[in-house]
Amino acid sequence: MAKPLLKRVLFLVTLVFFVLGALGGCAARKPAPTPSPPSAPEPSAARKPLPTDPREASRLAERLAREAAAVPGVNKATVVLSGSTAYVGLNLKAGTEAAHTNAIKRDVAGRVKKAEPRLTRVLVTTDADTVTRLNRVASGVAKGKPVSAFADEMREIDRRMTPVSR
Repeated sequence: MAKPLLKRVLFLVTLVFFVLGALGGCAARKPAPTPSPPSAPEPSAARKPLPTDPREASRLAERLAREAAAVPGVNKATVVLSGSTAYVGLNLKAGTEAAHTNAIKRDVAGRVKKAEPRLTRVLVTTDADTVTRLNRVASGVAKGKPVSAFADEMREIDRRMTPVSR
């Protein structure tokens, strides 16, 4: 009588382990995520970076200054490139009203950004002191000095200027 009971208990224990093993193994496994196909590089990453050589940067800044000066109401423009930011100083025609000044600044920012889409920021000023500072930096860069040589001056210029909203 003890043998049939022992066989049943062993059978039930074996059955329980088998069921638990089967359930536990299936429930714990999750399918591995499928790897996504490599994405295309972002357009900004595929673009050529802005020049870092002072002479190349100076040529590009001069071209952008000509673009800015072509906006009606602008007498003269100065552009200094630092990283992917263009600092634009404007000398406006005499008698330009304050309300019209902001429109000119927006037009200049849009035109410069359109002329050089690699720029991430375009800062425009008509403040005479800041324009003088920009002229001094632009003159130094044109002579072959890197913009980094004017780090203190550029920090002060950046502090004085605010982005023009478009």
